Amino acid sequence: MKKKEKRNKKTIILWVMLAGVLTLAVLLLSGCTTRYRITTDPSGAKVIVDGELVGVTPYTFSLSDPADAMMVIRKEGYDEIQERLITKASSEDSTVGRYFTLEEAPPITFVQTLEHSWASIEVREDVPYDRAWASVVDLIVRKFEAAILSKEDGYLRTTWLYTWTGELREDYRVRVTIKFVPDKSKVDIKSEANYLRRQNWIIGSDTALLQTLKSDIMGIVGRVTR
Repeated sequence: MKKKEKRNKKTIILWVMLAGVLTLAVLLLSGCTTRYRITTDPSGAKVIVDGELVGVTPYTFSLSDPADAMMVIRKEGYDEIQERLITKASSEDSTVGRYFTLEEAPPITFVQTLEHSWASIEVREDVPYDRAWASVVDLIVRKFEAAILSKEDGYLRTTWLYTWTGELREDYRVRVTIKFVPDKSKVDIKSEANYLRRQNWIIGSDTALLQTLKSDIMGIVGRVTR
C-alpha cells in the first residue's frame, strides 16, 4: 500500500513538473515578436494591417508571435498590394524585410474589354465627303501618327500613342480607328487602349479618348446618332 502511494506521489510530481515546463515554454514563446521592415519603390505608400493604417513606407512594425494578419500596401496612382503575414510561435525575436516595387495603375478612364465599342457620327448633308475626310484626318494627325490612311476606303488607323495621359508612359498606350461607311454618310470611331502589367498587355479602351474624339468630330462634320 505504501509503495503504491509513493508511486502515485512521484507521478503527481512528474505531472506538476511537466506542467510547469510547458507553462514556462508557452510564456517564453508568447513573449516573442516578429518585426517587419517594409520598403517600397516609390516610397510614401500606406501600410495597412488588418484594416488599420499603421504607417507610411519606409516603415517598421511588430507582430506578437504567433500571428495571422493581412497587410495592404496602398499608394494613389499605383496598384494595391496585399500580403498575408503568418508567424509561428518562436523562442526568440526575429526581423523580416519586405521590399515591393509598385506598379502604376492604369488611368481611371481605362476599361478592360475585348469588344471595343464604336461611336457613330452622321455627316451633315452640307459637308461633302472630300471636306469631311480632310477635316477628320487633319484633326487626328494633330495628336497621332497615321499607320494606315486610305481616302478611297474612308479608313484611318493610327500608331500607338504613349503620351495620351499627358506624360510618357511606357505601360499605357492608345490608338484610334476612323471608318466612313460605304456611302460616306456616317463616320465611325473606335478607341483602343492597352495597359502593360507584369509584361503582358491588357486589352481595353479609353472612355475619355473616345468621348473627346466624338465631341471634336461632331463639331466639324455632323452630329452623334448613338
